[in-house]
Amino acid sequence: MAMENLSIQERQLNTIDKEYIAHVRKSDGSEQLLYDHLTGTAEIAKNLATKIGLPLSGELIGLVHDLGKYSQAFQTYIRDSITYDNYKDLDLDEDEEAEILLKGKPKRGSVDHSTAGAIYLYEQFENISTSRIDKITREKTKIGQGQLLADILFICVASHHSGMVNVVDKEGNRYLQNRKQKEEDKSHYQESLTNATNNDVFSHLDKKVKSATLKEFTNIIASLLVDKSSTDKQKDFYIGFYARMLFSCLIDADRSNSIAFEYPSQAHLLNYSRPDWQTAIDKVEALYDGFANKAKNSPPNPINHQRNLIASTCYETGQKAQGIYTLTVPTGGGKTLASLRFAVQHAKRHNLDRIIYIIPFTSIIEQNAQEVRDILEEKLADGSYVGDWVLEQHSNLEPDLQTWQSKLIMDNWNAPIVFTTMVQFLESCFGGGTKGVRRLHQLSRAVLIFDEIQTLPINCYYLFCNAINFLTSHANSTAVLCTATQPVLNSLPIEHNGSLNPATEIVGNRDQLTELFDTLKRVEIHDHTEKPKDLDSLTDYISENFDKYASTLVIVNTKIWASQLYQSLAESLPEDELYHLSTGQCALHRKDLLAQIRARLKQGLPTLVISTQLIEAGVDVSFASVIRFLAGLDSIAQASGRCNRHGEMRDENGNPTKGQVFIVKPDKESLSKLPTIKLGKEQMENHILPLLSQAENRDKHLLDPNIMTDFFRVFYITDFAKQQMAYPVKQTDGKSFGSDTIFGWTSNNSLNPAVDNDNASRLKNGQFPKLWQSFMDAGRAFKAIDAPTKAVIVPYGDEGRMLITALYGTQFNDKDFYKLVQKVQQYSVNVFPYMFDKLQQEHAIEQVRDTGIFTLSEKFYDEHMGLNTVGDSKLGFIEGF
Repeated sequence: MAMENLSIQERQLNTIDKEYIAHVRKSDGSEQLLYDHLTGTAEIAKNLATKIGLPLSGELIGLVHDLGKYSQAFQTYIRDSITYDNYKDLDLDEDEEAEILLKGKPKRGSVDHSTAGAIYLYEQFENISTSRIDKITREKTKIGQGQLLADILFICVASHHSGMVNVVDKEGNRYLQNRKQKEEDKSHYQESLTNATNNDVFSHLDKKVKSATLKEFTNIIASLLVDKSSTDKQKDFYIGFYARMLFSCLIDADRSNSIAFEYPSQAHLLNYSRPDWQTAIDKVEALYDGFANKAKNSPPNPINHQRNLIASTCYETGQKAQGIYTLTVPTGGGKTLASLRFAVQHAKRHNLDRIIYIIPFTSIIEQNAQEVRDILEEKLADGSYVGDWVLEQHSNLEPDLQTWQSKLIMDNWNAPIVFTTMVQFLESCFGGGTKGVRRLHQLSRAVLIFDEIQTLPINCYYLFCNAINFLTSHANSTAVLCTATQPVLNSLPIEHNGSLNPATEIVGNRDQLTELFDTLKRVEIHDHTEKPKDLDSLTDYISENFDKYASTLVIVNTKIWASQLYQSLAESLPEDELYHLSTGQCALHRKDLLAQIRARLKQGLPTLVISTQLIEAGVDVSFASVIRFLAGLDSIAQASGRCNRHGEMRDENGNPTKGQVFIVKPDKESLSKLPTIKLGKEQMENHILPLLSQAENRDKHLLDPNIMTDFFRVFYITDFAKQQMAYPVKQTDGKSFGSDTIFGWTSNNSLNPAVDNDNASRLKNGQFPKLWQSFMDAGRAFKAIDAPTKAVIVPYGDEGRMLITALYGTQFNDKDFYKLVQKVQQYSVNVFPYMFDKLQQEHAIEQVRDTGIFTLSEKFYDEHMGLNTVGDSKLGFIEGF
């Protein structure tokens, strides 16, 4: 709509509204000019997108993402909201309003302000093409065309409030095409474009900028397409992942600019400069120098000798090229410190931004983070630390549908060394909405250390492998897969889905690995599964074992068995000798219990612990004996790592002796909700245990890395495993959508009729590559199938209760609220939806205003068991309140 075509009334409105605004600060009513928000967001997005080689694309999507706010409809809307003091969730678009209605919440007014910018960028690039000489074939081909760039830029801008939209949906509807054709009265495109042009928003955007943007994009896509090791399906996945990475840059830039305006006192939290890795290197090397000096004055210890060899190898490998590495080390081999030694060397060598530790369970985040923090930060007398090296992310406290406030308190991994969970990593890579994806760009230019990689959910195998392939080949990152039980991710059974790219083992070749495991063998494993045991038999069996060894750890597969055994044993054992651990306890509760357990073990006091499998992946405890319910070999090996962990056990003559591990089988066990454990258990019974009973294998042991490889190879070729690896999609009623998978929806969508009909023609018309993904459907299905948990803050201890009180008493715009949210993460328990609903029905949880943070009533939390849905808990640790 040209200015001369505006009505007199519209001209008067433009005269009155000389300044277009983007946001209004709720605390004092200050207005953020739209021009300032757009240019500020563009600057941040450009800097972030530089990491993935697309700075100009990042700048453009930042510049136009809120173009629709130049419409009179939006300006009237925002000013009415100010007038009526109803400035809430003003950035919701129509698509997100639909989500609100689906959840049964009341509809609030909104104005679409993202489609306009998306249409603008699409029109700038849709008809531009470029040619390039293929370095391998020397042929001139059309790749990286403007059409593909136009689609990617459109998706990024159109999606920045709803999460990435579909190109086509699961029913075959062409959502993206329809969104491009949105009517003027809903998109306000021409009106917004005219007003933005009059305000010099596009003053620097000329043909040279567009040409440079396309050239930069073409170079990126060309490097992807000439990769002969990737299938076409993988290349489609990588193109979609590029789009998601660029989208991440926009989301973080938009949110960060908004935070800086809304909460100026918190703006410093958004600033980030690459750390001085040499400082970290000096502190790590000082630690190892101390180890060396101590070893000179101590008797020879083969375990410490092997740990030093591992650490030395990590030091040397840290100087090598970026890529994928494996670090296969027996439990107790010092993986955390050795991997840190590798990471700081590697980060400096390649000028990287951060190190991210991805850990399977929140239960070991604090343990590992503290180990690193003790090295790099100064600990004060009150237990706090000075330094900004380490960030811990214990849980996800934001709601599924974010409020304006929750968007602002989002943690975006803005620290040199981050500890997070595999769940959060996968949510960032594949989850729906804008919550997790904001952090995704932080996975570029980083060292990614995956601890206990064998715990990776089997339905995420292909998604994970291809994400790592992308990050290491196209995003300047290095991945290290750490475990004592290395899964064979580089030879998965369905070839066209793509396995992990070749990895380099840091420790060495197969013979060196075998020697290492033989040297560090500290236990004997006994198979007592011949006769299944009921609750009474198991209680007697455990009691006899405890009488003999005085320190016994029992690891079960389900919370029900943990609870039953604990209660059964509690009838005859002193309270101070018996402990229970499960994910029903918050991280700090488990930490305190583990501290008590370690203290008793160190003093040689009788200690019996009943735990779910959360204790077997990386938790630093050492028992004389371990009893493990039958499960996969990887679980048994990890459980063995909690026995004689440091080789400290001695006989009466002072000679080294081995810990004792016993495998047992319960008579009844419901593993229907734990299919991976069930399958591992079956493969142990049917293949591995019979294999070891053969004469030629009797000199081998269960912890031999060759036996572990055999286990995974047998595991992967089962029908269940092959069906699960690409993340099969099911409806909410449990019925399958056919053969659809999330990996398919995020790659070439080959099972979608709308896509299949175009596949034959896309090469003819020069439109390869082209986007085909069902991004939004994939994001929703990923969360639905994964049965996402919700975090609830529990009243554990005096401080936990006081922090909950502080949450309700602190205003959101208070400068300390962000820090308060970080503190309460260690008081959170993740509960599944059915449990969350039950707690709501019992009025056991309450929301802190509209932040999406929930707290638990004290009578629903027990000092022994943790979360107690009955509501008759005994909180002995908060007496006095």
